[in-house]
Amino acid sequence: MLLPWRATCIQTLNHVVNDVSTREEALAIIHRSLDRWESFIAAAVGRSGGVTRQLLLFPEFALTGFPMRESAAEWIAKACIEIPGPETERLQKMAQRFGVYIGANAYERDPQWPGRYFNCSFLIDPSGSIILKYKRVNTVHSPSPHDFMDRYFDHYGVEGAFPVARTEIGNIGMIPCGEIMYPEACRVLMFRGAEVILHPTSDHGAGDFIAWESAKRTRASENMVYLVSSNSGGVVGSPASSNNLGHSKIIDYNGLTLADSGGPGESTRTNAMIDVTGLRLARQEVGPLNRIARQRTEMYMRVYEQAHFYPPNSFVDEPMGSKARIAEIMRETMDRLSASGVVQRP
Repeated sequence: MLLPWRATCIQTLNHVVNDVSTREEALAIIHRSLDRWESFIAAAVGRSGGVTRQLLLFPEFALTGFPMRESAAEWIAKACIEIPGPETERLQKMAQRFGVYIGANAYERDPQWPGRYFNCSFLIDPSGSIILKYKRVNTVHSPSPHDFMDRYFDHYGVEGAFPVARTEIGNIGMIPCGEIMYPEACRVLMFRGAEVILHPTSDHGAGDFIAWESAKRTRASENMVYLVSSNSGGVVGSPASSNNLGHSKIIDYNGLTLADSGGPGESTRTNAMIDVTGLRLARQEVGPLNRIARQRTEMYMRVYEQAHFYPPNSFVDEPMGSKARIAEIMRETMDRLSASGVVQRP
């Protein structure tokens, strides 16, 4: 039986690097952010008195922001880090020092895939080990493993493509930001055993535009998982944005909001106890409330097998040069959706 533990969303301001031109300038911004992060971690740990296990989650894009005018090569050279690397080593030492789990998100350059960069979410355990790395599949600002899917699966397998960390506090998966709008992203992690899904995000937070906030509650409830969603409290530097209004949330496996930061700005207010044992008991119940046991996946598989829209392996031999190419592929995808009758042109 696992004892309850505390999850805390470390809601930060994202200090972005778009206005600087060199890696040295970008790294200076990154390390100033990490200095602030350490003080937030100390405050969160101090508040609990160290009496229970803790997991702390930082927002998406929190170290650099996302590429705007930069080409892929420019963004890799200026803003992308290696995981593990010197920057994550600082977080790894913080996890050891404070005895906590730390979840975060950064743009990664991976020597295994030269010329490519990834939106990467990662989890560090209290020993300082990186125990989970997930490269975002549904992307807007960066390449995706889907762009060279066959090679990616050959290298990582399903286990590495959709990792779930088995830990002393439960089974943990991660997805960032807009992937909350894709039911499959959380569903495959639940199928792989996830009980808690960490959601580093950079979204509006306050309103329910395109049902984004409702999706957070729905993903938690339909998969019977806890969702820890740590949002940016605002953006510092260009491009300034009004889209990051905080409201980090922790949601239980019935879709109930346990904590909400209440607004933008930097905050460690969003924290709640996570009862994985209670979740496991709920997943054992016989009856209509057990959403997992009532899955009829075979009925839907045949439709999925026929659904080929956004093309995989679009950048197998040559990495994406800029995110403008994503827009081109989306236009091609819309043609395919229209031809198949999935969508109607007005």
